[in-house]
Amino acid sequence: MKTSVLSQPTAKTFLPSARIRGWIYSLLFAAVGAYLLQNPENLKLTTYWFLTIFAISAFAFEIMPLFGTAILLLMLYIVTGIASPDLAFVGWTTPIPWVCLCGMLIGALMERTKLSDRIALLTISHIASTPLRLYGAFIVAGYLIGAIIPDVITTTIIFMTIASGMCHKMGMEKGSKAATILVMAGFFGATVPATNYLPNNIGIVGLLMVKDIGVPIEWVSFFIDNLGYSLINAAFCITILHFFGSRELGKYIDQCRSHAGEQIKAMGTMSLDEKKTLALTILAVVAFATEKFHGIPGYYAFCGIVLLGFTPIFSLLKADDVKEVQFDILFFITACMAIGIVAGSLGIPEWIAAMVVPWLESMNSLASTSIISYGVGILSNFALTPVAAASSLSIPLAEIASTLGLSTQPLLYSFFYGLDQFLFPYELAAGLLMYATGYVRLKHLMLIMACRMVLSGVAVLIVSSTYWQWLGY
Repeated sequence: MKTSVLSQPTAKTFLPSARIRGWIYSLLFAAVGAYLLQNPENLKLTTYWFLTIFAISAFAFEIMPLFGTAILLLMLYIVTGIASPDLAFVGWTTPIPWVCLCGMLIGALMERTKLSDRIALLTISHIASTPLRLYGAFIVAGYLIGAIIPDVITTTIIFMTIASGMCHKMGMEKGSKAATILVMAGFFGATVPATNYLPNNIGIVGLLMVKDIGVPIEWVSFFIDNLGYSLINAAFCITILHFFGSRELGKYIDQCRSHAGEQIKAMGTMSLDEKKTLALTILAVVAFATEKFHGIPGYYAFCGIVLLGFTPIFSLLKADDVKEVQFDILFFITACMAIGIVAGSLGIPEWIAAMVVPWLESMNSLASTSIISYGVGILSNFALTPVAAASSLSIPLAEIASTLGLSTQPLLYSFFYGLDQFLFPYELAAGLLMYATGYVRLKHLMLIMACRMVLSGVAVLIVSSTYWQWLGY
């Protein structure tokens, strides 16, 4: 007898959808976290933990649009009485979202004119004759593009587009070692050089938090201070990729280079708009880097120059470029800032600082204190978003350094380096973009990032023992 299809139960009938599971997990994690961190004497603090952990989980599981989760969190902070509207929305009164907005405009302009593609593909086609040189080509391209696109998210999107396009062109199997290594090479190329440049997505947040207590924000000094770590970290990342999958990628390397060459030929000669875009971006970066000469805060000077792209002076930026801006990312950034700012009003940074101080007091060298700060960044990243951690913990770390007579910048830089580390893509927005290409297998990603986490710690030890001491810290 033939059984009706309608009478046959399927697994899909009983299993909740991914979105429903995300809601269940988010609420469960929030409840467990709030229970473990509860303070019977302070209901606001317990409520804060529940709402914050729920929002972070919601970001990770994507149960709502990024914009929706960000706004909901701010509204719930206000409705529950945890924060006033002035406190919850204070992130919009800082330069951070506006600098990021202008960085995205530059990115949209470079994508439209294909200038960023030209820089990256030229670098790859002229250098990438072996897997090692391909990794180096991505890093070099990252330094060139990162200097003129001060937004690591935009840079990552560009590099992921190039890397995934190469994977598709060469018929690489999704999740294979070769595809994973190629995409990861693009990811490291986009993110490792970003350590050097302001305004980046994490460093600028932390430094703006501590500016009022005497820690300067200068493009040139930030670049010099972080150059040693950046170069060592780049070398370590290349080494990891080489030992993990150069043999597999080597089979495709000639195709990689020829694909880049074909793309360059198809682009033709550099257009007038490309030249004007290059001039605008260089001028904007120079304006940021020369704050001490013109006296205008660098981030405002940067934004002012970028917005000249709408005027007849450059006639570059258009209404369509504004549509390309990822406004949900801007709301995400301000929500993350609110997490840190509200945490500060509830005394959470002091609580964390009280746990960190004994560890730092027991250390007797710049290297040991730097590695502790690096570890604090890694641990913070598991519980908070990097922007939230930077906005809530930068001031306590700076105050700890001052109290203990330590150099402030090395502790902050090491903390920022820790915030750049992750094992699971949800911990970092750029990591999600990389994983979203579909070419990276999670088990390969976690192994590579675990190795990078350890070697980045070694890089912190090296620069704090040598480079920073040479600079006078």
